Amino acid sequence: MNEAVALLLLHHLLPEWAIMRDDAGVWRAIGRIPISASDLDGLLESLAVADPDATRRAVSLLTEGG
Repeated sequence: MNEAVALLLLHHLLPEWAIMRDDAGVWRAIGRIPISASDLDGLLESLAVADPDATRRAVSLLTEGG
């Protein structure tokens, strides 16, 4: 997936998190706790652990269309 598209989607699905990719290419999410990962998959895994409720809502939006 295109990184810009991934960021837009994540901002829409997880509005309580500030999600970005920094100049060094590290993915970061700032919410109740700060998260960083070297790739998008790692960030998504960490978000699922850090905020399972938000992750369930995001998955629900994706699978049921809202």
